[in-house]
Order: sequence, then structure tokens, then C-alpha cells
Amino acid sequence: MSQRLVEGLVHGHDAMPQYAGTQQRVISAAVRNEDGRPAEITRTSGSIWTFDTDGGIRKGLLEGASLAMEFAEQAISPSSSDTVVSIRPQLNKKKLAEKFRWNPSNADLDRIVSDIWPKSKADRLKDAKGISRRRPPLTSEAQYALREMTEGFFKISFRMDELTEPALKGLAFELRQRADDFRESRHLYNALASMADDQIELIRRKRSGKGIWYANVEVTYWREESEGEILERFHERCEGKAAALEAARRLFVENAHKFADQITVSAEVLTDIEWETARYGDSPVLR
Repeated sequence: MSQRLVEGLVHGHDAMPQYAGTQQRVISAAVRNEDGRPAEITRTSGSIWTFDTDGGIRKGLLEGASLAMEFAEQAISPSSSDTVVSIRPQLNKKKLAEKFRWNPSNADLDRIVSDIWPKSKADRLKDAKGISRRRPPLTSEAQYALREMTEGFFKISFRMDELTEPALKGLAFELRQRADDFRESRHLYNALASMADDQIELIRRKRSGKGIWYANVEVTYWREESEGEILERFHERCEGKAAALEAARRLFVENAHKFADQITVSAEVLTDIEWETARYGDSPVLR
């Protein structure tokens, strides 16, 4: 399995639909190279990947990370007294080991050795395939051009956020007019006009409270004050802002017990426009 595929699966950018809805045992091997050739296997480990209905593993990985953090927190601050000792940390450790870990056998490791140092074509393991397209190389010339073209993007959203609804209407009209007048830049003008349309709709939705809204609760582990990792996300799709507020309060209460040192629980409500912009659709828990 290529490093590109593994990274794509971990970050939710790739999937293996051939394994959808299954659990698969995976062996990771660290190899030391000499002169560009494998010289020694320095470390191996076995993990269990849980594939969702689309063939992704991100939800399963986040579940494992959440369980590991809960176990670590309980190990540091055990809830026990002189007469009562909680067995929850031991149970969580056992669950973590059973659901997400396994010990490769000698036969499994021999297959890895044969794949790295094959004596024949039959020794090589079949390459696993994902669904994402192979990324073409981004040359230094292209990197420079991309940086030059996009360095002012943040100003566009910032300026649009400041505009009122009447101003946005006028802006969208003028942008489309310029798309007709300056054909060589029509794609850029039309894209900006679409952004203005989205901002107009967002203002209207927030004013009325109607349409599709989402209740969202996040459990976040903070390594530093400004560096956090979302362990779990719970959300519900609701009809209207009032229903989303009610759902957010309920989800917050259901998960408030997860609040701990360096772990926060937060709640918010968003329109579906904001939800799609934030790309929350791959949340680990969907209701």
C-alpha cells in the first residue's frame, strides 16, 4: 500500500470501496534503507481498520483516538477512593486493544519480508488501490504561480463578509456584467458573483431562521492553547434554527461528561451553507 494511499485514507481524501463495511487487519513496517535499498525492518505493528459504507477509515480512526484519549485521561487522573477503584480504564484499554490492534504472526511477518526482498514475482504482494486520482507533480514554476495568484484570496471573503445585502446585490450584478464585457476573465468574475450570491442567501437564512440548519457539538483535545484536534463531532440536520438550537443543547448535555483537562466540549448551530463550506460532512458521528 503506497504512502499516498495511506495518507489519503487517514485524512479522508481517499477510500477503498472494495472493503466498505468491513474490518481489515493491516501490518505497518518501518524499513531502514542503505544506498536507496531496503536493508533492515526496524519495527512492525498490527492495526485493525474499520471501513465505513463508503470505504473510508477516518471515522474508525477518530473513534480509536477518542478511546485512547479517554484511557490516557483516566490513567492520569483515576476516579477512585480508598474503598472503590474504577475498572473503566482497564476496560477501555482492553477495548482499544481488541478493536484496533492485533499481533501479526511469524507467518504474516514472513510475507512482509518476502515482499520487501522477493525471490520471485510470486513473493510480491498485490498493491492496494484507492479511488482518488494520482496527483500530477506541482513544479516549482507552478508553485510560484499558484502563490502569486492566490495570495489575496483571503481579502475577498473578508470584504464580502463586511457588505450588506443591498451592496452584495449590486456587486453580483456588476461582476456578471464585467464577465460579459471582459471575456478573458469571465470565469473569475462569475466565480466572485457566485460567492456574492452565497453571502446574500446566508444573510437571508440567518435573518429568517428558516431552511436547513445543523446542530454541531465537538469534543476537542488541546495540545497547546491554539493547537487542537477534534476527537469527536456529533451533529443533527434540522428544519429551522429553533430546532437546531434545541438539538445542540441536547447533544451538548449528552457529551458534557467528556469535558476534562485539555479536552473541551463546544456547541454551535450553522446553516447548511456554512456546514458545506466547512466540509463537516465527514464527521465521525452523524445523526
